Amino acid sequence: MKQKFLYQLRAKLKGFLSLLILYGFISFSFTQFSNEQIRIRFLYLTNLLYHDFWLFAESKVYASEFEKISPIFKKPLVREVSVSFEFPAIVEATKELQLQSKHSGRIQKIHVLEGQTVKKGQLLAELDDELLKLEGDKLNISLEVSKANQLISFEKWKQAEQLIEVKIREIDKKTELLQVNESEWELSKDLREKKEILWKQGFVSLSELEKWRLDEENKFSIYKNIKRDRNNLLSLLKLNLDVDDIGASDKLKVWKEKNTLIERTEYELSLTNTKILENQIKYNKQLVAESKLIAPKAGKILKIYLKEGELTNHLPFISLIENGDLSISFQVGESDLNLILPGKKVDFYPSLKGSQVASGKIQNVSGYLEPRTHGIGVKAKLFQNNGSLLTGMFGTAKIDSDITKEIVIVPTKSVYGDDLSGYYLLIKHGDSIEKRFIQCKPYNDFEMEVFTGINADELFQVNTK
Repeated sequence: MKQKFLYQLRAKLKGFLSLLILYGFISFSFTQFSNEQIRIRFLYLTNLLYHDFWLFAESKVYASEFEKISPIFKKPLVREVSVSFEFPAIVEATKELQLQSKHSGRIQKIHVLEGQTVKKGQLLAELDDELLKLEGDKLNISLEVSKANQLISFEKWKQAEQLIEVKIREIDKKTELLQVNESEWELSKDLREKKEILWKQGFVSLSELEKWRLDEENKFSIYKNIKRDRNNLLSLLKLNLDVDDIGASDKLKVWKEKNTLIERTEYELSLTNTKILENQIKYNKQLVAESKLIAPKAGKILKIYLKEGELTNHLPFISLIENGDLSISFQVGESDLNLILPGKKVDFYPSLKGSQVASGKIQNVSGYLEPRTHGIGVKAKLFQNNGSLLTGMFGTAKIDSDITKEIVIVPTKSVYGDDLSGYYLLIKHGDSIEKRFIQCKPYNDFEMEVFTGINADELFQVNTK
């Protein structure tokens, strides 16, 4: 095992030494025989293979002198691109929801922060609902009392109807007795009159006649008493005795309705009061539920206008960006209106340096022309918010057209100067080098687009550092 391990180790060392010798030979050859143009053209190989320690002292001096004496010149790159139009734009919410409480109150707790993402149905804020809950307890107690009064008035109404039935039955009995006693009294009266005739003729004694008179008076007294009692009962009730075209059960129903009107009205009043209290309790529960502000849609909190402890007055105090979607709005002139079509792609370049470029598409074009600026409002929805964009940020909206043009591109490292003193290139002019100022702007992270100062046939010095 030990000999096998040593054998493998020697084999690996031989392979490593072979690779090291090969790399040294290639690096030495590249360092000694490559010129500056080759090293600039193949930067990756230069970083990998070029080493100053392979150069002799004279070669190093020669190389440094060659760099100073022989700068590299090249023509600018000409690139064909689509003509784009730029417009100043501002970021705004695609759909902003203004949230407010349905009733005024003091804010007890705010559960979200500005810029926070929320879900649909999430609790945003709570109002102080202590007074509403106390009012609800008071209404519940009043409802219990009203239900008790409703039950009492209902029983009182039904008892009054039963009492009416009892009195009507008594009236019926008195009426029957009155008819019977009236018949008996009339019969006794006829007998007394006949006895008087017989007494005048001498067939009946005076004592017997007095006996019939007393019997008549007694029956008449009974008849009058029954009639008086019946009239007293009739005076207590409102009975329409002249109605004969309805049945007995319907008559009884009509008599009950007429003679229990007060009791029935009291019951209906208590029933109405109970319904009113139930509606008030329902409304109170709704107010308690509405004291909690719930997110109607998912989105992002844009602004909170009030603080905890402050009073709301039916004005919005939280604004929400629905789904967190952002848009940009800008104005275009009449001459550029043919470029603006719904659905066309738009690139937004924020004015803040280092911000990512956002893309979107035109959502709608206003049908109103601003008379002062002769501009038409355009709104474009961004595809995705990368988190660096905020509402109110300024930037540039760039829209590509179908027209193409040629632009001049140079490396950013080869452009000298700054914003204050201006930018310039080192241009080869015959055997001399000319410092020429240019107008340019960044094309990407490594290249600059030159507007004026150099044409496609001129040579500029390349900065290799």
